[in-house]
Amino acid sequence: MNNIPRIVIHVGAPKTGSTYLQKRLRADPAHLRRNGIYVPVLPSVAQMAGNAKLLATVLSKRPSLSFERIFPNIDVTRLRPAAIVSELLRDWRSDEEAIVLSAENFRPEHAGALRELLPTCRSCVVVLFVRRQDQWIESYFNQLTKTADVAEDLSSFVTRLCDTQGERFCRPDWNTHYEAWRHAFGACNIIFYDEARSDLFSAFLSAAGLPIVPDLIEVPPAQVSLNIHELAYLLALERPFSHADFVRHRVAGEEASKRLASGVRSILGEAEHEKLRQRFEASNHNLLTALGRANEPKLLQLTPSTRRCDLNEVYASDDYVRYRKLADEIFSARSLDSV
Repeated sequence: MNNIPRIVIHVGAPKTGSTYLQKRLRADPAHLRRNGIYVPVLPSVAQMAGNAKLLATVLSKRPSLSFERIFPNIDVTRLRPAAIVSELLRDWRSDEEAIVLSAENFRPEHAGALRELLPTCRSCVVVLFVRRQDQWIESYFNQLTKTADVAEDLSSFVTRLCDTQGERFCRPDWNTHYEAWRHAFGACNIIFYDEARSDLFSAFLSAAGLPIVPDLIEVPPAQVSLNIHELAYLLALERPFSHADFVRHRVAGEEASKRLASGVRSILGEAEHEKLRQRFEASNHNLLTALGRANEPKLLQLTPSTRRCDLNEVYASDDYVRYRKLADEIFSARSLDSV
């Protein structure tokens, strides 16, 4: 490897191709390592795509609901970040290869603590993908709804991310992310999702200063978005319910969508869009200025969608009524099968 050995930290953000990048990094680790790139995996949480998600979770000391369901026996308040870092770095050949630590749940408040935990004798590169907040927040809300990590409408979710910090969720103030990681590590390399989406992996390698790896196994992009009927169906479920019932409803909704196609449309209202614009427009400008790209405002320009719809209109539509009936029938049949 011609480049100086280094530590590469991929800090997300979520909903910018993170799962795809993480799965591809782990698809053929031996081949990557022969090309000077080491991706360690902790056996206790190997099923997670991001190899440093446990570290980020322990730094927060507040796991997501999904994490608690998947790893009920892991008490993050009893784990030490230093011990996790030591395990991640244990087999790293620091004189001859780069190590990649990837977790889209790294937050700005983690930057200083992580810098202190990593060896200072090796250079570090931080990579952050960013995306315009109006498109990003719907995709993020979709994912959290699908995993049952949120149970609220999009309007209240937008308000929460605009007005509160909250360690469980990512706040899309990209300039704050950039400044925190730049301050702690000396630099933070930014990738604009919309510029790189045709080849996210190559964009990541380039920003990390890593070599392009020939013949690396490709993996399909993760499909986690819900179409408008699936989202409406999950949001309308009467609570409380068990997680097992929620999963059966979600699977039933997915199966109904295969039989009754529905497009993906925006449910971000004008008021919520304006709230995002007021909260993040100045921050976006500051980030673009810091990157020397202030003359390219469209990179993060928040513009209302022309495919916007109102959920109340969706619920009242004949298409949704047919969809809901089919999804409920599938759910009932699957529930009987499980008895």
